[in-house]
Amino acid sequence: MQHYSLEKWVDFARDVLREDEKAKMQNHLETGCKTCRKELSLWRRLQQTAQREPAYEPPDGAVRTVQAIFENQRAHRQPARKSQVAALLFDSFRTPLPAGVRSSGSASRQLLYSVESYRVDLRIEPQMDSENVVLIGQVLNSTDPEERVSGAPVTLVKGKKVFAESVTSSFGEFQLDCRLEGGFRLGVTLPGRGEIILPLIELTPSQGGYPPHSADPKRVRSSITARKKGTRTKG
Repeated sequence: MQHYSLEKWVDFARDVLREDEKAKMQNHLETGCKTCRKELSLWRRLQQTAQREPAYEPPDGAVRTVQAIFENQRAHRQPARKSQVAALLFDSFRTPLPAGVRSSGSASRQLLYSVESYRVDLRIEPQMDSENVVLIGQVLNSTDPEERVSGAPVTLVKGKKVFAESVTSSFGEFQLDCRLEGGFRLGVTLPGRGEIILPLIELTPSQGGYPPHSADPKRVRSSITARKKGTRTKG
């Protein structure tokens, strides 16, 4: 029995043959040729799939997953950007209290950091009947108020341990919860600009005054470098 070629069955499935040729091929199928019937079934399924393709919409979750994979690959291909240590412009705990007013351990603390044109406004709110505090912050561009610093990862670190993570909102705002203790470092990674490191944050005033290096970027850099050297020596 003579069989028709693959190209002929493709045209048959696409319905682009002349009527007389199409009738001959149909008669051939009706003789019971399993080989040609199987070939036609394959190309008909492929044709149906191609016709449904323009109307197909992948699930939103699948799209976000694929986009995240490409973003991660792009980030790994980009050269590492140097971290910058922010300078402390304002600390409400360092502001003298009015005469006759005693310090309150439950009062919130306001800090303002700066690096280049960016400002990080941070408020530390102690929680009632708890050893935890809430860190509420906002990242802004002082020279371009219209810039929305959104989607920037924010990490609270102590030593090498990550205590809390967040991402800035569409208004550059973020919030973190942690225990009421000192020695933290807050990192804000700006897309395309690298990481801003906020100097070691003492969440409560130290007895006998404030640590002299908590707002000194040079000493923060020195302490970070010393820790790195110490790690290499141990290895």
